[in-house]
Amino acid sequence: MFLRVHPKAIFLLTSLFLVACQREFIVSPDSEIIPEKPSVIPAGIETLPRMYITTPSAIVSKDNWMDGATLRLEVRVAGRDSVVYEGDTQIRGRGNSTWGSYPKKPYALKLDTKANFIGTGKTRHWVLLANWGDRTLLRNQVAFEAARRTSLEWTPSGTFVDLYMNDPDSGEQDVYQGIYWLGEKVRVEGSHFEADYLYSFDTSDRGKEDYSAWCHYYKGGEWQEGEVPVTLKYPDKDDYPLYYWISYLKDASLMALQEKEDAIYHLATGEWKRQLDLNSFCDWYLVNELCVNAEGRHPKSCFYYIRDGIMYAGPVWDFDFGTFRKSSEVPRLRLRSSLYYFQLFPLPEFRSHLIARWKYLRPRFVSLVDYVDEQADWIRSREEANHDMWPCYPNPLASPEAGGYVNGDEDLSFQEAVDRMKEAILWRIEVLDEQLAMLQ
Repeated sequence: MFLRVHPKAIFLLTSLFLVACQREFIVSPDSEIIPEKPSVIPAGIETLPRMYITTPSAIVSKDNWMDGATLRLEVRVAGRDSVVYEGDTQIRGRGNSTWGSYPKKPYALKLDTKANFIGTGKTRHWVLLANWGDRTLLRNQVAFEAARRTSLEWTPSGTFVDLYMNDPDSGEQDVYQGIYWLGEKVRVEGSHFEADYLYSFDTSDRGKEDYSAWCHYYKGGEWQEGEVPVTLKYPDKDDYPLYYWISYLKDASLMALQEKEDAIYHLATGEWKRQLDLNSFCDWYLVNELCVNAEGRHPKSCFYYIRDGIMYAGPVWDFDFGTFRKSSEVPRLRLRSSLYYFQLFPLPEFRSHLIARWKYLRPRFVSLVDYVDEQADWIRSREEANHDMWPCYPNPLASPEAGGYVNGDEDLSFQEAVDRMKEAILWRIEVLDEQLAMLQ
C-alpha cells in the first residue's frame, strides 16, 4: 500500500521520526482494567433507560449539526422513575448506508456539556446506533465485548436505551422510536487510549478523503488493487486554522503513515518488527474473523493509530451488517488478503504470533455465548415493540439473488436469531481452529 506523498513538507517532518526503538517485537500488554467512574445511568436499573430528544425541526442531514435540541434521560430503580440527565444538545444523522437506505435512522449527539452516561468518562460526543438490519440488535455490542477481551487498548462502550423523539411536523411529543444503542464515538479525546494520529480507511469516504492509499480490496467478487480513501480522524483538522492543516498537519500525518507502510512493504529491512504493535494487529484481525466481519475487505470502518512511533490496529467498529452467521462458502480466513495483512501473512514470524494470540484468546471467545444470553435477556421485554415498529425484512441492500436477506435472520423470531448468533460464534471458533492450524 503506497500513499501519494506531498514532498513540499518533508523538510518539516524530520524531527517526527527520530524515535529509536530497540525492541525486536513491539507487543502491547493485555488491556488494563480501568476503574469504573460515576455514571449518569446508575447501577440497579430495572428496565432500559428512556432517552427523550426534542428537536426544533426534522433531522434531514448527516453533515450539518442541528442546534436547539434538548435531551432528557430517565431510569427506573427500585420501582421508581427518575430523571438522571437533562441538557441541550446538537444532533445530526450519521452513517452511510444506515442513514441513506434504512428506515430507522442513526444519530450523532454533541452535548453542550460533557456527560458520563455509562461510566466510561465524560465527553460531549455520543452516538445512537439504530441497528435496523440486525434482528438480534446485539451484533455491535457482542463484537465490542469480544474486542474488550483482547489486548486492544480501547473499544467503544455503550448500552441499550428506549428512544423517544418529538414529531416537529405534527407537534406530537415523545413518539417511540425503538431500541437504540447509546455509546461512545471512535475518537481519541475522552477515550482510554492516546494517539498522535488516528486514521480511517473507508471507501465510503471517497470524495471526502484527506489522502489515498494503494491497497488490496475486494470488489465485484474478486480481489483488486487500487486507491482507497484515507481520512485523518485525529487530530481533527476542524480544530485548527486552515493554514496549519495545509502547511503542516496534512503532510505530517501523511508522512507518519508513509513511514509505517515503508516498513511493511520493505519487509527485508526488519523495520516492521519495530514499528508495528503485533498484539493489536493480530487481535484486531482475530476479532473481525471471529465475527465474520467482511468490512475490512472493502475496506470500511477500519482504524489504525500511531503513538510514539508505533502503529496500532484498532479500534474496532461497524459489525451490524452480515456478521455472526454461518457461511455456505468453503471455510476460510476472509481477511488475510486485505489491507496490511496481504503483506504480513507470508511472514512465518507474523503467523506464529497470530497463532499464539488465538490460543490465548480462544477461551475468552468461547464464553461470548453467555454474554449473548445476558444481553438478549436485558432487551427482551422491549424487543417485540421495536420489531413491530421496525421489521428488518426485506433488506434494501440485499443482492437481487438474495431474496431480501443480508444476514439470513431477518424473518426469524428474536430467540431464533439469538440462538443462531451463538451457533455462528462456536462454528467460527472451529473454523479458526482449523484454518490457523494450517498456517503452522
